Amino acid sequence: MMSVNNRLRELFVQPSSIYARPLVRRIVLLAVFFTLYMLCLSADFIPDKVSLQIGQVSDRDVIAPRTVSYVDSAKTKKLEMEVMASIANVYDLDVAAVAKAEEDVQAIFRVAHAVATDKTLTTAEQRTQKLTRDLPVNLSSAVVNGLTNLDEAGLVKTEDYTKSMLRKYLQRGIRDDELDLARKQVVLEVEELGLGKDSEAVVAGIAQTLLRPNFILNVRETDKRKKAALANMESVRETVKKGQVLVRRGDVVSSEQIHVMEALGLYAGSVSEARILGLTVFVFLVMGIFLGYLYKFVPRVYENDMHLTLLGLIVLVTMLIGKAAHYYSDFAAPIAAGALLTAILIDTRVGLLISVIMALFFGVIVDHDLRAVAAALISGMAGVYSVTKMAHGYSLTRAGVYIAAINFLVIGSTGLIEQLEGTELLMQGLLGAISGIASAVITTGLLPYLEHAFNITTPIKLLDLAKPNHPLLQRLLLDAPGTYHHSVLVGNLAETAAVTVGADPVIVRVGAFYHDIGKIKRPYFFIENQAGIENPHDKIAPSLSTLIVTSHIKDGLDLCRDYKLPQIITDIIQQHHGTTLVSYFYKRATETEHGECIIEADFRYEGPTPQSKEAALVMLADACEAAVRSIGKPNVNRIEATVRKIIRERLHDGQLDDCNLTLKDLKVIGDVYIRLLSSMFHTRIEYPEALKELERRKVKSGNNNKQLTGKDDTNSGNGANVDASAK
Repeated sequence: MMSVNNRLRELFVQPSSIYARPLVRRIVLLAVFFTLYMLCLSADFIPDKVSLQIGQVSDRDVIAPRTVSYVDSAKTKKLEMEVMASIANVYDLDVAAVAKAEEDVQAIFRVAHAVATDKTLTTAEQRTQKLTRDLPVNLSSAVVNGLTNLDEAGLVKTEDYTKSMLRKYLQRGIRDDELDLARKQVVLEVEELGLGKDSEAVVAGIAQTLLRPNFILNVRETDKRKKAALANMESVRETVKKGQVLVRRGDVVSSEQIHVMEALGLYAGSVSEARILGLTVFVFLVMGIFLGYLYKFVPRVYENDMHLTLLGLIVLVTMLIGKAAHYYSDFAAPIAAGALLTAILIDTRVGLLISVIMALFFGVIVDHDLRAVAAALISGMAGVYSVTKMAHGYSLTRAGVYIAAINFLVIGSTGLIEQLEGTELLMQGLLGAISGIASAVITTGLLPYLEHAFNITTPIKLLDLAKPNHPLLQRLLLDAPGTYHHSVLVGNLAETAAVTVGADPVIVRVGAFYHDIGKIKRPYFFIENQAGIENPHDKIAPSLSTLIVTSHIKDGLDLCRDYKLPQIITDIIQQHHGTTLVSYFYKRATETEHGECIIEADFRYEGPTPQSKEAALVMLADACEAAVRSIGKPNVNRIEATVRKIIRERLHDGQLDDCNLTLKDLKVIGDVYIRLLSSMFHTRIEYPEALKELERRKVKSGNNNKQLTGKDDTNSGNGANVDASAK
């Protein structure tokens, strides 16, 4: 396990150029997780193979795996034919038809007038032959006989009636399918005129002969209107519900059933390319927006490839667990586990975003069931909220109960909206509650492994380190009790101030407990552990004393490695003195005969300066507590002056340049330290002489109560508490 972890961490060591390997690694990570997400989400897109044929008897029930809406081609084709039939043909009226008909009428009657006035034609037979031969239009014998029998006046009257009849019908327009009907109507109308037998025969005959269809079909406009109607027509869509039986065992398979199975992608195990394309775009967009959010608002996570890998694994594992639970019930999926893990291991804001992403991906798994998506989203957000106060003692057990209650309410309320039956609703709500408890259980099980694999320190792990029974704290208590007491006081100061300036109180508290852990190796070189013994620094050179004092940082780092303390605590141990000057020994060194050769840098801590608010709070609390402890008769004014001086000196010395604390924060920190230190180191009530004598005897007998009550035996007042020697 250790070798795997080491290789994983080595893989993500940042190279010297920020434009080289990080970009390549992120592209590889994106491609790998994109592929894994696609495989997980598209697994149901490839259904079981169904190879039934039309007319075949089905040997099993075929059930729709999801709800789908598809186009029914047969019904759509039928609707198209109905629409085409409903569009009337477009005709254009031939306005020249009337003039042409009148010209023909005039020509006919011109011949008739000529025959009637020809004196050479003495018999009716001669006139009939002449008329038949000269007429421009073939007319029936009845019409010719009628023209022969009419005199001049009758011909004029008959011509007018004929023109009027033709004009009436042709101006109104006649289509091909209306010609026969128009000819029949002409006969009936002429009979009603009462013109006489010969005139009626002439008018009706000529009109019937000259009537022609004068509505011409406009093919282009007709096609245009039909195409427009088809374009506005919507295809006939049918909807198949998830779980609906498409083909029952023993049924004869029809073409319509085959079409439905093809639409669902069931037939012959076919895959819908459109669905795969849509899923590809959807997953890519979600991942792109997620990375964009990290880049814009949480750059520390975006720039950490280990965190990106962890986020990808959390989403993948949660999705797989949710997919497995989905086959039993959509409401039993513990989707909130992903948000819980992210909020605890990385950041609460990222945890909220992960809850949204998991709900979106889970929506694909459950075929866009809004109730299941809502339950997954709200339970994830509730889980993030429930662990935001983890530093104050909130547990995952309580978080699980909280998520379970929220799930029950969400599922119940959405079920009431859909008017589900009470029994079904209660069962779904109970499954949702179980998923909430399961989310907490899964988080509890995975948390230690992810912490260790990705070297992440959680509030739970820090709280375990703060327990007094931790082996390293036990060593500190037994080997350096004064330092232990000092560390507890520093922890109280720094933790209280952390809440007011937006720092992590748990990190500050635990960091304060361990900040002087290196003093275990040489406890009696530090004044708080010199109860009734001689100060060894009085017998050695200032440079050597400085080396011993500053080495407690290196010793502390060695102990951190031995006891595998998290990096965040190691950073506080390394930074809590920054590059401050060990002023007491530096002053002693400059007072020697070789004082002019002393280099100030040799009497400073190696640093670095505090890089976080938490490390700066421990630095200030450590210095203020030690300085106030050395005050002979502390009161509020002296304590305030000392605290303000310490903070001012650290600020002017550049120790607070990299910790992101503002001047307002420093004032608030000073106020908190003054209030707490004033309550710790108040002026003591003068004892009566008898009590004073008793106390002196206790001191002589080796009782070290003075040391434990915060009063330093500074002997000559030379600041032998070397950690505070610079104050």
